[in-house]
Amino acid sequence: MATRTIFFNMAGGSQAVFYLLAALSVVICFHGFYRRFVLWRRGRPITVPRDWPVRFRALCDQTFAHRRIRRRKFAGTMHLLLFFGMLALFIGTNIVAVEHYGAILFGEHWLYRGFFYLACKLTLDLSGLALMAAVIAALGRRVLARPASMGHDWRDNAFLALLLAGAVTGFILEGAGIAADPSRAAYTGFSPIGSLFATPIRSLALSSFGYAGIWWVHAVLVLGVIAALPYGRWLHLFVIPFTIALQPERRMGVLARLDMPIVEETGKVGLESIADFDRWELMSLDGCMQCGRCTDACPATAVGKLLDPQRIVLDIRAAMAGAATPAPGEGSKQPAAAMQSTDTISDEALWACTNCHACVRECPALIRHVDIIDGIRRYRVAEGRLSGSAATMLRQLTSRENPWGLPASQRADWAKGLDVPAATSDDGREALLWVGCAGAFDSRAQKTTRALATLLKAAGVKFGILGPRERCTGDPARRTGDELQFQQLAEANIATLDSVRATTIVTQCPHCMHTIKNEYSQFGGSYEVVHHSQYLERLIADGRLKVPERYAETVTYHDPCFLARVNGETAAPRAVLAGAMSEPLTEPERRESRTFCCGAGGGRMWMEEPPNQRPGVNRAIELIGTGAKTVAVACPFCKVMVGDSVALAGGDKAPPVLDIAEILLSAMGESRVEARVSEGT
Repeated sequence: MATRTIFFNMAGGSQAVFYLLAALSVVICFHGFYRRFVLWRRGRPITVPRDWPVRFRALCDQTFAHRRIRRRKFAGTMHLLLFFGMLALFIGTNIVAVEHYGAILFGEHWLYRGFFYLACKLTLDLSGLALMAAVIAALGRRVLARPASMGHDWRDNAFLALLLAGAVTGFILEGAGIAADPSRAAYTGFSPIGSLFATPIRSLALSSFGYAGIWWVHAVLVLGVIAALPYGRWLHLFVIPFTIALQPERRMGVLARLDMPIVEETGKVGLESIADFDRWELMSLDGCMQCGRCTDACPATAVGKLLDPQRIVLDIRAAMAGAATPAPGEGSKQPAAAMQSTDTISDEALWACTNCHACVRECPALIRHVDIIDGIRRYRVAEGRLSGSAATMLRQLTSRENPWGLPASQRADWAKGLDVPAATSDDGREALLWVGCAGAFDSRAQKTTRALATLLKAAGVKFGILGPRERCTGDPARRTGDELQFQQLAEANIATLDSVRATTIVTQCPHCMHTIKNEYSQFGGSYEVVHHSQYLERLIADGRLKVPERYAETVTYHDPCFLARVNGETAAPRAVLAGAMSEPLTEPERRESRTFCCGAGGGRMWMEEPPNQRPGVNRAIELIGTGAKTVAVACPFCKVMVGDSVALAGGDKAPPVLDIAEILLSAMGESRVEARVSEGT
């Protein structure tokens, strides 16, 4: 029966030495894991997750299916071969070990024989080939292509070289075994790669000493790989499954609630030091494989700002390690608190973030860069370290409850002549129209609000508005770092919404939608909140809005980050546009969840920046490049930022930037619709 002898030609003394070296390798490996575990324990405890079936599916999706990694074809294929090659060889090694110990107990081959043996041989041979090809591709990418955003360290190349040497010597050893053991000759077809080495090795007429030499070289290389795993970026192989399984229950884009009793007790807000992070966050930092995908996706990095999401992760990870060990040459002169501080991240880099979550979407380790950035912002705002126009915006939020600083009495001025009723607790309405600060006070966004209200009335929707009782959702405060003011606004708005018995809320602003829908639940506010594109699509599908395809101009659509990427809504705006247009939609290259940020989020709407550092200009060039005659948006912030950028990039030939509600109203015949509305039909 087909099988082979474990420890072929290796005497008992050699086996004992091997086990001693193997034990040493495992001890070194586990020490590496333990030292990181000690660092993670410095963070705050995390809540034990509950939704394990969901987490298991996510684990399989990201770890075994490599969903995020495969977004880049070459790197994804390379990583798949590397991952499954190593996994198969690891499993194969354990099968051999089980066979060996079983043979000691039972005195005969009991597992590694017959068809199972041959199937394992073929699988391991092909897995070794896949691993070798992946390592060669990885080395070539690092040495020849050298992507700028990817981390480069000589230790990475050294580990890959060690892994490649282990794979190559494994095939050489297999060939030597076939050459030295006649019983294997009949089954060389199940070792297609290893058998290639058998013929030249036979010509060398290796002695048993020569075979043993090859065996020891291979064994030492493999044990070296095992020992080195937790001492570099390869630690991510073991950390990422845990970061996926233990990730916070908060969905992407929802920031952690700051508990006021804890703030009062500790006098601390935000992330000042490593001890302020939770253990999952610290562990996720060790999952970073320095692939550079977060940096490549960052709109702030793309326009030359100091923000580099990968650099932030690595700087905090270095601070985490510094919390345990002083930097070389510093000895005891540097206080422990200084080594643990997040002050290595500059204010300029910190507030360059637009909260677009492109980095979070791309990260294979599921690191939440935005949560970290906003957590550090909270600390610095509490310490009074925010200045300029952003600080002015926060003061206006405090005094007028809106970032424009205008009186609440003007909140319903946009509705003059439309006869829009104020919401009450017993008005029998279908929906509450949440106008938002931009929709109430910004002249361009007001046009969207009027168009939306006109469409709702044309569809016969009974709705109301809060008018002067509406205040900012607090999104600009929370994203800028003023968590205390956000919570005050949230609690006040929840009280107002509950007083009018709000159930279905419609808003044109993805930021308002996200905040009320996903973050107010942290404070007891639970509502059905829909974006106006979703509600308009529903009205069209129900036949309440009859839309002829009258919009003759070609249109390109810009996906808002908080609608498409954070909340996953990409179909509704396109469905609304498709119903209104006589020409197919012209799409930019980066669209849907891969959309490129306009630059307004994260409080950037109220921060000054030079034109050459506006992410919106990059986006405008891309949108204009489609050749479309109209740029469609579905967010008031995007309408402002994309509108300004399109005007800057396009000059006299700049296409108009319109909200989807305006395009829909234009297709229906704005004057005719308004006439029907005024007549009450």
